[in-house]
Amino acid sequence: MQQLRLAHLESSMNWGGQELRVIEQMQWMIAHGYNVWLVARPGSAILDEAAKRALPCFALKARGSVNPKALYHLLRFLRSNKINVLDCHSNKDAYYGLWIRLLTDIKVVRSRHITNPIKTNSGRALVWRHGNDQIITTAKAVNKQIISLGLAPAEKIYTAIAGADEQRFHPQIDASQLKKQLKIPADHTVIANIGMIRRDKGQLYYAKACNQLLDTHEKLSCIQVGEATLQTKRYKVEVVEEIQQGKHADRFHFLGYHDDIENYLAMADIVVVASIGTEAQTRLVSQAYLMKKVVVATRTGGLPEMVDDRHTGLLCEAKHAEALAETVQMVLNDPGLRRTLTGNACAYALQHMTMEQMMKEMTGVYEQTLQGK
Repeated sequence: MQQLRLAHLESSMNWGGQELRVIEQMQWMIAHGYNVWLVARPGSAILDEAAKRALPCFALKARGSVNPKALYHLLRFLRSNKINVLDCHSNKDAYYGLWIRLLTDIKVVRSRHITNPIKTNSGRALVWRHGNDQIITTAKAVNKQIISLGLAPAEKIYTAIAGADEQRFHPQIDASQLKKQLKIPADHTVIANIGMIRRDKGQLYYAKACNQLLDTHEKLSCIQVGEATLQTKRYKVEVVEEIQQGKHADRFHFLGYHDDIENYLAMADIVVVASIGTEAQTRLVSQAYLMKKVVVATRTGGLPEMVDDRHTGLLCEAKHAEALAETVQMVLNDPGLRRTLTGNACAYALQHMTMEQMMKEMTGVYEQTLQGK
């Protein structure tokens, strides 16, 4: 039996949940004795992060759908390192995957991280149908799209759970000093939104909902952890202006990007996922569950797959600030509901949403793909 030698191909230049997920998967696999590499573009955030964490990586100048020179260098890298499974994460990467599959005996996995409508034409359909041996998605909602478009049969698709590290995310973290440092009163309930500031993440609706809640609750503070990209700076301005127009802007804290999000989750009582599009199964939900935080999420993408409404969290309509505020209000008004939700959620996450469980299943998929199963 061949020993798994895996490479992740990720052409994204930005940094977000998808890129972090690849990095953390690599770290887990290397820690458990697997041979794993990252192939990414020079100057990309993910390549810089891999270098910081001393992960094996290769810089590939990938331009366009398939650049012959880049393909040549990719082939050389894969052969010299005896890679036998290539995981392609972005649409552009999938085209390279097709050629790798045609020109070598390397097994190709295509990963799909978002729930955006899949664009299809004859070329794209060809890549979906013949450019991979296995498809990994991060939500069953994505599977439905792929199957309905005739791009792959159900048995070729695996849905990866959004696992979180239970050693890192747990309810015993003390955030009292951080709360004091941010000048948030100790007796304030804290609502948090964590993620890249992007229109599809719905922060504008979160800000509008917070303005409504701050008007009616004196002992309430709201935080936003995350930063905009170069492409979404204008959207951030919209969000900031919305808060500044409210009467209680002093109780809304824009905190920027932080990688120690467990400390900010520890400070929060309610975690809001206000996404309006592209959201698959976000690990933020798993992390919040493990830390016994109430999750309020929209009925978008794969979120309803993670949040069992009124059992492990609460769901509400997307693109609707009033619905978001009313749903958070339910938790603020009912401490018993909060205890029930957090207890159920933590128990469920410990059983189904840990990093250990996710990676055991993921490595099993890679191994089976390598063996042609």
